[in-house]
Amino acid sequence: MNRRLLALAASTLPLFGLAGCGSSSGGLLDSNATSSSFFIEEVNNGFGRLLPHVVHRVDPVTGEVSPDQLVEIRTLDDLLANRPSEENPVLPPATWPTDAIVPSISQAPGNHFVVVRFSRSLDIDSILDRTAGGLSNNGLTGALQVVAYDPATGYSEQVKGRGFINGLTYYGNPPRLERWVKKDGRNHVLPVTVKRNGVSLTPGVGFPGTDIGLQDGSFQNAGNNIDRTTFVFVVDSDGDLSTFETFPENRIIRIVIDDSIRSKEGRILTDPGVATSTVGGDTGSPRPLLDGVAGTYVTEPINLAINVPCDQEIHFWFDESCQPYSVGPLPSSVPPALSNEFTVEFLPGVPEGFPPPGQTVSLPYTVMPVSPYDFTQFLVRPVVPFPGSDPNGSAAQAFITYFFNAAVDLFLNGDPNTLESHQITFEVSGECPGLVNAPVAPGAIYLASNGGGTAGGIRVLDLDGFGQGTGDPTHNYADPLYDVGDISKFPFNLNLTSPQAQNMFPPLAADPSTIAGGSAGVFTLAKDSSLSTQLVTSETVGTVADMMLGHPLDLLFNNFECLSGGQNLCASASFQSHPLNQGAIYPGNSISHAPHPNPPRIQLAPSCFAPLIMTEEPTTPLNPSVVNLLGPGDAFGQLGGQGPSGLLTTVQHYAGFYGPAPANVVCPTFTLRQQVGHLLYVLDSDSNQVVVLNSNRMTVIDRIPVADPRDLAIAPDLNLLAVSNKGTNTVTFIDTNPNSPTFHQVVKVTSLVDTINNRVGLAPSEIVWQPDDEDILVVCEDSNSMAIISSGDLEVRKIIPGVAQPRLIAVTNRDQNFGFQTGLYYAVVLAQDGSATIFESGPDGVQGIGFDDFIGIPALQGQSGFDSPTAIQPDTNSFFHGTFIAHRKNGLGAVSNLHLKDAPFGTRNLALNGFVPDPNFRSKEFAVRREYTNILSSSSVVDIALDNLSNWGGMSVITSQYASNKFINHSSKSLVRTTAGLLTVAEPQFLFVANSNGILDVVDISSGTLFVPSISVPGLQVLCDYWRQ
Repeated sequence: MNRRLLALAASTLPLFGLAGCGSSSGGLLDSNATSSSFFIEEVNNGFGRLLPHVVHRVDPVTGEVSPDQLVEIRTLDDLLANRPSEENPVLPPATWPTDAIVPSISQAPGNHFVVVRFSRSLDIDSILDRTAGGLSNNGLTGALQVVAYDPATGYSEQVKGRGFINGLTYYGNPPRLERWVKKDGRNHVLPVTVKRNGVSLTPGVGFPGTDIGLQDGSFQNAGNNIDRTTFVFVVDSDGDLSTFETFPENRIIRIVIDDSIRSKEGRILTDPGVATSTVGGDTGSPRPLLDGVAGTYVTEPINLAINVPCDQEIHFWFDESCQPYSVGPLPSSVPPALSNEFTVEFLPGVPEGFPPPGQTVSLPYTVMPVSPYDFTQFLVRPVVPFPGSDPNGSAAQAFITYFFNAAVDLFLNGDPNTLESHQITFEVSGECPGLVNAPVAPGAIYLASNGGGTAGGIRVLDLDGFGQGTGDPTHNYADPLYDVGDISKFPFNLNLTSPQAQNMFPPLAADPSTIAGGSAGVFTLAKDSSLSTQLVTSETVGTVADMMLGHPLDLLFNNFECLSGGQNLCASASFQSHPLNQGAIYPGNSISHAPHPNPPRIQLAPSCFAPLIMTEEPTTPLNPSVVNLLGPGDAFGQLGGQGPSGLLTTVQHYAGFYGPAPANVVCPTFTLRQQVGHLLYVLDSDSNQVVVLNSNRMTVIDRIPVADPRDLAIAPDLNLLAVSNKGTNTVTFIDTNPNSPTFHQVVKVTSLVDTINNRVGLAPSEIVWQPDDEDILVVCEDSNSMAIISSGDLEVRKIIPGVAQPRLIAVTNRDQNFGFQTGLYYAVVLAQDGSATIFESGPDGVQGIGFDDFIGIPALQGQSGFDSPTAIQPDTNSFFHGTFIAHRKNGLGAVSNLHLKDAPFGTRNLALNGFVPDPNFRSKEFAVRREYTNILSSSSVVDIALDNLSNWGGMSVITSQYASNKFINHSSKSLVRTTAGLLTVAEPQFLFVANSNGILDVVDISSGTLFVPSISVPGLQVLCDYWRQ
């Protein structure tokens, strides 16, 4: 429905004369229809408009209020686009005069009435009751009611009267449909003679607009009210329309229009409505609606309700239409701060035997009318759902309080000085999504399962073990030794019990609730506050084909850029220091460091509500002598002895007190700030979209539609995401730079066409981004080729054939200053038959040093290839182009490490090829360096990943000369670091192997054995670490 703009001058005219103006056509067999949709066209009382609500137009660019254009609010989008405010209130409805008169120039006597006009012809029997039972309800079914409500007592009653549609009404017992009035060709209303038992009667005399011999008894356009689209209610307490009556004074007249009304063809009313007004002036302030005399206020849920779902919508009803801005903050692009119209609070559930939390959690909220035609009922929506009950039956308690001094009605009446309020309390329980606060990279591996139900979705494997995220708080505090009852390992955090704890900010304290129960230890699945490991359901992410970690979230959300609430000036990026870069100041959390705790706990009373982060800052010392006692060490402990006391990492820089100081005049530097975690891109292949998640809180940030997606690759500087589109033979590029004006928008779609060689890449599937940011390589399954896209202009550089049925690919850095320093980068392409074909980069040509083409299949000792390959990932601890390949060997699941074992040192000109026995490989030897088999939990591996616990990714990177020597501040996806010495990007200890039977194996890379018992993860399909390709 197009928004209507009304000239201000026209607002003084009776709106019943404007029926259908501006509506779209498309009656679809209904000659009276003004639209193909079925909605409330208008409600009027003859003296003016009651519905739709009207407000001055707001300019969408400048935000200025137009003085001479009005907008009818016909959708909630109309409401948000022309946001009401104290400066731009919704205009008041018309009232009825105190006398029984009609809206003629002479104000002739007549009955009060109300007209409800719809966009399509009505099903008469959905409003008028043809049964004898309807006689007690004004002959109405209840789908449309006219009620007089006493705001002083809560007493309400049906106004006595008679309803008409197209001049027809039911009369008698049993009721019979009679026509009482009709209109003539001059749009006047004429009474119709009705015969009853041989007697001719004119019961329609007194219907609005009938000329009963009085001067000007009719009024302009009165005949419009006799129409198949129009319901008319006439006040009539004595059964005689010719005796003129009024609506009752000192009452709120409520016209309630239910969505059970049907059109003639059975269409459902799109939006119900409630129109309210009074006889004479309205001077009373709006109050919550009472359920009868001495009744309770009408809310949903009711007070003291139990077993309320956590996603239950909260409804508050008012006795008359209210200005929406006065009830609370309307939804907007900026999340709301705490507001004083309502308070929305809850107490988290705690296990039996623990004291209740001493402080409620206050949540910001938004309000919204339930319908554009109903400003008496409002939805109160907390910015996050209440937590549900945990498996132990601990349920949260919710408290919603409305303060009567808030709302003003459409006549701008209010009661700002009253102290009256009303609170409802209810128990939140049931199996509903809990709050999530999960550990983040580098102390986490992200797991995706398919299969729907309780299996599908996203989980997180905790590699830190000492975080204070959501989880089971069970811990035997009475026994300082480690026993089987110590589910939560957070209490073993050495910093928690240290005397220096008083000099740390925020202060550390254990929590008995599942909101901050803490980690269950290393190699356990993180839990939400309902103690479910399914942190994101399959309904949210669908069928996951791939995942990729992007920019740190603090570039999007942080407490320095707080828009409502308390700003922390010390959390500014101008103080963000990076230890691995000699303390250089760059924005963004570094991948090399983990927050302490990982993650910090949910904050019960956050200072900032826009953005609403709701978790505490990482720990910072308030005294220079305070140091982090939690470093590399024993992550497991000994039952009956000392509990876990150290981290799995082997580097000191993983852990530290890296957080920002509390707001101060002088701010020290910091390294990590909230929001911790990263943008997690999840490819939902069934729904043709990329779902963007907050990797810490697992909330949905965005959904980006893409065509027939198959795989993801992210640029080394994290600013672009590539998506292969199998059905369209294209690659979609999405802007992933939070500082870009096109953030999370598709910026280019590249067709896989090589115009120089006249080749087309068909059915692109696996895609990787070369770590020096030179090329994007795409496996094209149906054309048996590989497409190479230049990262500079995102156009196809060439398409090369040479691999039958290619399936998988991995690519490494150009070895200009490491390894054999051949000056080339290499990619491994695995075919369906298990053969591994090596791609060698250029530059080629007369002075070239590489072929920029496939150079063949390496001769591997004792094997022809890798049987049934299923996954490949680069080795983050290899200077020699290492890759881990998942495959099958002798009927068992296996993972092999393939690397460049030998090569002539330095760059070699292609002109020398004639002097070597293998002109393609040119004496380069690829070999399997290590094999992991006979230890895995199934014969089929579905994916692999490596830990990032000990990494140097926080160091800056300068890309190769073929990628314009681009400088990347930190956290690049490059696999080497050369700006301060020579380092591989990480030193992984563990190889994670996802098996087809839903079992995750953790393999010790150095010993080749399982490091911990295998972990059950139903439907496990995708593993994601930071350097995943």
